[in-house]
Amino acid sequence: MVWTAERTTVNQKVQIGAEATTALGTAVAASKLLEMFSFDFGIEADINFYRATGRKYPATQEENTEWSSVGITGNLDYNGAIYPLAGVFGSASPVAHGASSTAKDWIFTPPLTGSIVPQTYTVQQGGDVRAHQVAYGLFTDFGYKGTRKDFTCSATMIAQAISDGITMTSNPTAVAIAPILGKHVNVYLDTTSAGLGTTQLTRVLSVDCNLGGYYGPLWVLNRANGSWTAHIDLVPKATIKIKVEADANGMAMLGYLQSGTTYYLRVNATGNVIDTPNSISNVFQHDMAVKFGKPSKFQDDQGVFAIEWEATIVEDSTWGKSQTITVTNLLTAL
Repeated sequence: MVWTAERTTVNQKVQIGAEATTALGTAVAASKLLEMFSFDFGIEADINFYRATGRKYPATQEENTEWSSVGITGNLDYNGAIYPLAGVFGSASPVAHGASSTAKDWIFTPPLTGSIVPQTYTVQQGGDVRAHQVAYGLFTDFGYKGTRKDFTCSATMIAQAISDGITMTSNPTAVAIAPILGKHVNVYLDTTSAGLGTTQLTRVLSVDCNLGGYYGPLWVLNRANGSWTAHIDLVPKATIKIKVEADANGMAMLGYLQSGTTYYLRVNATGNVIDTPNSISNVFQHDMAVKFGKPSKFQDDQGVFAIEWEATIVEDSTWGKSQTITVTNLLTAL
């Protein structure tokens, strides 16, 4: 028997390429490997079956819409995080971090109103046996969560209909893996935006942030379009949960809930030094204006009597924004 290679799961690598912001949905070379993430591809469709009166089985099937979905999971990463963030919060250009000639700040601040140009991607999956590709890959959701033992992230992408039987871009470049560890993270809660990062919460057991529902597909009656035509802005839901020891500091948030006052939360991860002469480290920093909502029931966590508070990220007119995420790394482009 002649040996024939099978399409094995273990060999299905994924490559990604940033599309031009002036030509969303125009496929480009997928020249980057994001090896800090796992990708979950799916073919999506709206399908109708029709059964005639008096007949037991349908005789007609119609596919009216077809698109693709891509889910991403993995470690929250100082380098990898900028890829979904540029989709959800809009394309950003890195700027020099202080006096450094190598460290860059990627600053993502979603607008309080109006549209932005998101970064879209061409994504390929496959190997030597067979491969497929999607274009107009748009991240609609991003989230992260973690404890001292583990810090992970997830993201959801919608894309246009899959192109099967493609040839993958050759010689892709691997983006350096730089995981955010639980031991890198501090959480701060302050009464003013100017004071962000002043008051550390020292008994935070976990954080769980979900930023979702930023975009949706637009479907029109136009047979020239094989999939959705464009994306539209939606009303997002942005929340964060903080599980804390139910001590005096942790229970102070009950008063914040009762007053309805806006507070300012910072989740800061500071990693390895990336610019030794200037003592600059990898940073992932999420600043947000929040109002506290209903907490969980009291619960045990590692033997500690704990409570989890959910906060909604809100608009703050004095600060002029709702949230901003700054990532410091050595990457100069997506």
